[in-house]
Amino acid sequence: MKYNITPMSAFAFCLVLLFPSLFLSACSDDAEKYVPDGPVNLSVTRDGAPVSAIDFGTYGGDVLLTLESNDYWDISLSGDGDTGWLKLSNRSGEPTVWNDAEKPSEPRYISLSASPLGSDPSRSCVVTFRAGNEAKTVTVTQTQPAEADASGWESAYIACRNMKVGLNLYNTLDAVGDWFDQEDVFAFETCWGQPVTTQAWFDAVAAAGFRAVRIPVTWHPHMDANWVIKEPWINRVEEVVGYALNSGLYCILNVHHDTGADGWLCADLENIESISEKFGSLWHQIATRFNSYGEKLVFEGYNEMLDAKNSWVEPVEGGYEAVNLLAQKFVDTVRATGGNNEHRNLIVNTYGGGNSRTRFDNLRIPEDCIAGHLMVECHNYTPSKFSNLNGEIDDDNLPVWTKEFEASLGAELDIMIDFATRNNIPVIIGECSAYEKIADEEKAKYGEFLTSYSKGKADVCCFYWSGLIDRTTGEKIYPLLVDAFVRGAN
Repeated sequence: MKYNITPMSAFAFCLVLLFPSLFLSACSDDAEKYVPDGPVNLSVTRDGAPVSAIDFGTYGGDVLLTLESNDYWDISLSGDGDTGWLKLSNRSGEPTVWNDAEKPSEPRYISLSASPLGSDPSRSCVVTFRAGNEAKTVTVTQTQPAEADASGWESAYIACRNMKVGLNLYNTLDAVGDWFDQEDVFAFETCWGQPVTTQAWFDAVAAAGFRAVRIPVTWHPHMDANWVIKEPWINRVEEVVGYALNSGLYCILNVHHDTGADGWLCADLENIESISEKFGSLWHQIATRFNSYGEKLVFEGYNEMLDAKNSWVEPVEGGYEAVNLLAQKFVDTVRATGGNNEHRNLIVNTYGGGNSRTRFDNLRIPEDCIAGHLMVECHNYTPSKFSNLNGEIDDDNLPVWTKEFEASLGAELDIMIDFATRNNIPVIIGECSAYEKIADEEKAKYGEFLTSYSKGKADVCCFYWSGLIDRTTGEKIYPLLVDAFVRGAN
């Protein structure tokens, strides 16, 4: 038989002779396409739990998902409008689960990164994960927080943004002692060296640029055997709260040295029922007395609550659980009093007020009958070599603010910011300070770094602990620090 070979066919024939592997490979890929051993499996989880929705809030950030599949997989984005605000670390890959001893099974971690929302309207998109005939979807949103609830009451986000920076009325209504007339409320108020509180001081705080005051109050010396708060004491507390509100300041009212080494309010799981009963009685009285006050009054459930052994590092077993139970008791008790307290913004603290990852990871945000009215508080005295938390500063060799100090403090603030963004909840730094003898210009560097660090990353406001505004004259005690502390938040 005679073949008529054209130049083109001759060229193709030569290719087959010279490079047979090219053609065999292509045929082999089609013939030996990967098929999983059994049905296709696909799972997408976050922190070990299945995930179907993520809200990045207004600040964006990163979320890490774990993908596992026994088949090749891919990821796609869909939504109304541009989806470029959400970035994925991977779009496709090979199986993570193999039935082959030479190919170990390892999960694939997929990072989702959302850019800040800024003032743009809320947005969303759908992330679809596919493997074979299996598909999982995750709805990703960025939502502007509601400015108010249905009743018009200010949300916790907006309250936090409005407060920005504040001062503590320290060592005053929280002071305790036994060397004076226990029925004299002003003796209590001044027993730790502070003068009687006046309206003028709150006016000076507001004039200096602060937006809020935290009023620590110790209640147990002023309660009778039936846990009833004595009238002269709650009258005085109400008067001081009024000073703050009269100045246009936000006011945080708390339960202070009832916690701690000398207090009765502790994270003791063995005695939780009796502690919870007394705690509920106390907050029922406070919430009832202050029910008529508006949204600028915020309640803080407890201060630095410790376990029965006063453990500052890590609590004994059950300590974290006890804090979470009492936090829930606080929220439930206040809400049950109705009226304005159905909407009031409430604050719960981590164990001991600590801001480590362990403290945040073990805090369970209380369930609430109304959304958007809870905040979380921690305290921060880092770096201790600048705050003198452990009494380690040498007065003859006072420190200056350094990049090392910035790195140390920034690392802790990052933990707090991560918690705030992952849980879509504002965070209060209820206490912070620098050692008073350090030069004012060095304290100012610390203050501005602290209050500016979280801007654009999370909703955070800071309250300085010790005296910045003279209690008698109303003058700035450390003008550079005051100005920097306020400037950093604005």
